[in-house]
Amino acid sequence: MLFMLSGSAGLAYQVLWVRQFTLVLGASSYAVAMVLTAFMFGLGFGSWGLGKLADRWGERTLLRCYVAVELGVAAWALLLPVFLGWTESAYILFNQVASPGPVLLNAVRLFLAFLLLLVPTTFIGGTLPLLSRLVVRNSQTISVPVAALYTANTFGAILGVLVTGYVLLPHAGVHYTTLTAVGCNVCVAAGFWLLSRRDRRAEGAAVQVESAARREPADVQQLAILIGFCVSGAATMLYEVAWSRTLVMILGTTTYAFTTMLAVILVGITLGSALYRYIPAAVSRTWLYVVLQMLVGFSVLATIPAFEKLPFVFLSLYEETAGSWLLLQVVRFSLCGLVMLIPTVAMGMLFPVVSALFVKRPGHVGSRIGQAYAVNTFGAAAGACLAGLVLVPGIGMERTILAGSLLNLLAALGLVLVIPVRVLFRGGVIAGTLALLLFQFAFIGAWSPHILNSGVYVYASRYESMRDRVGEASGVKSAIHDLSDWDVWELAMKQYKLLFYDTGPAVTVAVMERPDGLRFLTIDGKTDASTSTTTDMRTQVMIGQLPMLFHDKPEDVLVVGLGSGVTVGSVLTHPVRSVDCAEISPAVIKAATLFAEENHDALDDPRLHIVRRDARNYLLTAAHDYDAIVSQPSNPWVRGESSLFTKEYYELCHSRLRDDGVFVQWVPAYHMAENDLKLILRTLASVFDDLTLWSSGSAGDLVIVAKKGGPFLVDHNRFLNRVSRSSVWDDIARLDLNPALLPSLLFVMNGSEVSALLDDPGRHPLLNTDDHLVTEFLTPKRMVAGTDARTFLDPHELHGDMNSLNTLFFDWNTRALQRLIDSNG
Repeated sequence: MLFMLSGSAGLAYQVLWVRQFTLVLGASSYAVAMVLTAFMFGLGFGSWGLGKLADRWGERTLLRCYVAVELGVAAWALLLPVFLGWTESAYILFNQVASPGPVLLNAVRLFLAFLLLLVPTTFIGGTLPLLSRLVVRNSQTISVPVAALYTANTFGAILGVLVTGYVLLPHAGVHYTTLTAVGCNVCVAAGFWLLSRRDRRAEGAAVQVESAARREPADVQQLAILIGFCVSGAATMLYEVAWSRTLVMILGTTTYAFTTMLAVILVGITLGSALYRYIPAAVSRTWLYVVLQMLVGFSVLATIPAFEKLPFVFLSLYEETAGSWLLLQVVRFSLCGLVMLIPTVAMGMLFPVVSALFVKRPGHVGSRIGQAYAVNTFGAAAGACLAGLVLVPGIGMERTILAGSLLNLLAALGLVLVIPVRVLFRGGVIAGTLALLLFQFAFIGAWSPHILNSGVYVYASRYESMRDRVGEASGVKSAIHDLSDWDVWELAMKQYKLLFYDTGPAVTVAVMERPDGLRFLTIDGKTDASTSTTTDMRTQVMIGQLPMLFHDKPEDVLVVGLGSGVTVGSVLTHPVRSVDCAEISPAVIKAATLFAEENHDALDDPRLHIVRRDARNYLLTAAHDYDAIVSQPSNPWVRGESSLFTKEYYELCHSRLRDDGVFVQWVPAYHMAENDLKLILRTLASVFDDLTLWSSGSAGDLVIVAKKGGPFLVDHNRFLNRVSRSSVWDDIARLDLNPALLPSLLFVMNGSEVSALLDDPGRHPLLNTDDHLVTEFLTPKRMVAGTDARTFLDPHELHGDMNSLNTLFFDWNTRALQRLIDSNG
């Protein structure tokens, strides 16, 4: 029970620390990889080092050491926010002084992550060998109690990830979740301290056993097992990265979806370690190791074709959820289990098998368990980096899974080569493995980008209504009713022409074209930009044009997120001096070239500078200021993007704006409840002096325009002069909007009306903060329930009061306005 509680705290820390570190070191795939590498290396280092020491101690010393380890983790967790504050200051100074390139910057990130994580992760990594040494001290059946410990710890990890992701972070935030994990460590420490007080036995025998064990180095078979366990650790992370990158396009990009995937992996590992005790002692552990490695490899291969069917399974089951959040989670868990459960059960059984083969005497349980756990963790760290930074971007998710399966099969065959059996039998095993491998290869085809990028997690409700449109586009309207639902959905998904597809380091990006010529860009299956002049184009253009038209003299502009490049192109229709665009995904930059006509060849404009970093980290370390900042991240419920809707992020933007600078935030009201929209407005209002609310002219797309310093006031004559520029006029007119009439067409609320909207004396005003990111967790639930901000969905019903609009503009020049309209037809 105590070790289970320790496992819960350890997984909670992993989730929490990755979130906290990315706010300082950046949210790019490289920055996250550096943090995870440091975390895993610390686990391995602690397991190896404390495992060696464990064999030299008696039981009372082991208990007291374990108490110290748990308290050390708790103390470090409490101090980590202070350390992160110091680290942030040093990180900012380094970036501003050194202006590092990508290689040096990532090296510094890795160093800082090691500096802050080595101590607590060393303690966490040392818990298993310490307890293993304690539990099997007087036992001759070494692997069974080790398996029991491993089962308890991983079961605790399941509870930790579920409670953290589904309960504590959504309702309590990072700080109180940390305190809960610290409380778990303290309770575990107290329990083991009480045990140490009861234990009065002598400690001398342990050192003698260890001395004998030192004279028994690992033999060839044990070295093969150790190397194979390291390789299988790398393979496991290849699967985890590739699985999560694939399933995110089916289950969604929310934190809940990632929590589900991790929990299912842990469930399989827990089941595998728990089932080990039921394997008869007569079964050869050597051949069991070989069989398990092969089972992992072949079962993973067998599931590869299943991934392409999961979107259809999801759509079939989604109809049965009937807007129930709980049932949707059951669907997510079920789909993950279909492809993950068998291989992860085999993975979970591998560790106790390795302990049976690698640990022969109780006297060296600590060091041998520590070594085995360490090499597996080091392999996992290497696999995470290899998969996330090299394999998935280079060869895609499907081939990355294939590479992982080959690693497991190599680990199995590596041991077969050194087992003392007849040459003919060894050759038969190897030949049979290769034959089965070739047989499975024959049934593995390439995944369809159309199906995987169909975005079923966000567009499930639309697929029923797409049937008629598919029939018209494909000329099979008369036969459409004879097709199964899966066939109809497949036709709907494949009606588009694929123009671009790239599985980048962080996200999967695709550009497709409808039969009518409309193009759209998707990120992990969700459409983030399109060429529709009645919807997305209006939003993309307006969030670029409004700040340029409202600012007195914009010269330097920052755009957060490139997308199709249309927003940047709209900004560049003005005589600005420079435009910086922070875009984290190289694949998005490539995809934007396919929208060159719509973005006015913005990527070839010498005034544009693409900053290949996440916007928040760039703002944190930037040394110069801007006249306008346009923030157009994806939805606030998307994991990784949600931190661009917090008070701390808005404070960063505010600090980088010059006096009278303008900040623009795009808000997708069509995927938000009204309270969520108010939450974002209230968070912005806590930082900026004056907020105004505008429609983009597209259903559900709102544009918040905030000003730094002083009231929001626009000279109408200056507005007319700017909008009359031919490049600006043409950019707006292509949307079937009259540029001269934009204020009256798009205005929704002025500052006092926004304040009245937010005035709710009966409720405690919540803000979106880094500590408690409300919209990241509540918005997905409201999307499932269908509680959209309906008041803000229809742009025709959003026209604000003209008297209120008059408070934002001065020197209205109606004659000039009429002349401008007449001259442009």
